[in-house]
Amino acid sequence: MSELTLAVDPGGSFLKGFYTLGTFKPELMLMEPEVAVVPLHSLESYEKTKLGSSAPENSAWIEYKDKYVAVGFLARRRFHAGLQLQKRKFELALPKVLAMVGAIAHKHDLPNGSKIRLGILFPWREYKDRDLFHQLINEALSSYKFRGEEKSFILDLFICLPEGGGVLSRGRAPGSSLREQNIAVVMLGYRDASILLVERGEMSVGHTEGLGFANLIAAVKNQTSGLDEHKLAAAICKAGKNVSPKALDELVASVDLAYKNHELSTIRQAISNAREEYWMMLSQWLKLYVGRSVDEVILAGGTAHFLRSELNQLFSFSQTNWCENLEKQVMNSFQSQVTSKSLEYRLTDVYGLFFYLFGQKQKLGSHTVVTPYAS
Repeated sequence: MSELTLAVDPGGSFLKGFYTLGTFKPELMLMEPEVAVVPLHSLESYEKTKLGSSAPENSAWIEYKDKYVAVGFLARRRFHAGLQLQKRKFELALPKVLAMVGAIAHKHDLPNGSKIRLGILFPWREYKDRDLFHQLINEALSSYKFRGEEKSFILDLFICLPEGGGVLSRGRAPGSSLREQNIAVVMLGYRDASILLVERGEMSVGHTEGLGFANLIAAVKNQTSGLDEHKLAAAICKAGKNVSPKALDELVASVDLAYKNHELSTIRQAISNAREEYWMMLSQWLKLYVGRSVDEVILAGGTAHFLRSELNQLFSFSQTNWCENLEKQVMNSFQSQVTSKSLEYRLTDVYGLFFYLFGQKQKLGSHTVVTPYAS
C-alpha cells in the first residue's frame, strides 16, 4: 500500500510542508497561507475560463461537508482572501492540510486508500486542541474532494508538536542531552511569538502571544498609505536594521518623481519607529518568561533572524543556539525553493518535525497518535 509522510507548518506567511512517499526522500511544498470559502459556481467558472495549466498547489480548492474552500495562491489572487490572522491556526489548518495532501496526491499519483503519516505544528496556546484536530482531520481525509476529484486516505499516524518542538528535537548538536539543562525555545513567526521551557528534559510550560512580525507590518501601514503588505514585509526584511533606502525602492516605484523622495523618507521613518516599538513590546514579553537561570536559548523563525543582534544582546547571559546546522541542511537540499521565497530561516521547525515524524514512523505501529508533551 502507498503511503505519504507529511510534516506541516500552517503558518501566517507561508503554508510549509516537507514530505516523502515511502522511502526517505524529503521534498518541499510551499503554498500561500490564504483560505477563502467561496460559492461552487465561482470555482466552476474558474475551472472553465482558466488558460494554461498551473501546479496543483497553485490552483487548490477542496470540497468538504458541503463547503467549497480555495486555498493558497488561488485564494489570494482569484478571490482576494486575507490572512485572517485573528483566527487561530487550528481553525484554518484543516482546509490547508486537505489542500496540501490533495496537491501532493495529484503530483505523484497517490491512489485513494493510501496511508498518511501526518505531523503538524501549533502554537502552545492551541496545542491543547491537538486531540480535537486529530479527530477532525482523520474524518476529513477519509472523504473529501480536491479540485472536484474524490479523495480518501487513511490517517495512519498523527503527531502534533508545539511550535519550537521541531527545532528542539533536531536543532541541537548530535548527542546533546536535555536532562541536565534548562532550555528555552523561542520561536518568532509572522503571527505569533512562542516560548517553550524545558527543565532537565521535561517540558515544563509554554507561552504564546500574538507578537509576530505582523505587528510591525501593521504599525508601518498605520503611519503610511497605500502599501501592499506582502511587498512591505519583503522590503522591510531586505532593508535590514539600518533601513536601507535602496531596499524600499519597489514600494515607491509608481509614485510621481516629485513625491518619491518624500514618500521614501516617510516609509523609512515609519519602519524605524515601528521596529523600535515592536522590539520594546517583544523584549518585555521575552524577559517576563525567559529567566536568567536558562542554560541555552534556541532561537528560530524568520522574525528571530530579523532581530538577531537584539536577541543576542538580550540573551547574552545564556548560550544561544541559532540552529545553523539545521538551516544548512535545508539550504543544501532545497536552495532554489528556499531562496526564491526568502525562506532561509523559516523552515527549520517544520524540517525538524519531519525528521521526528519519520523517526516515529519507523518505531510505531499503525493508527498511532503521538503526544510527546503534556499541556
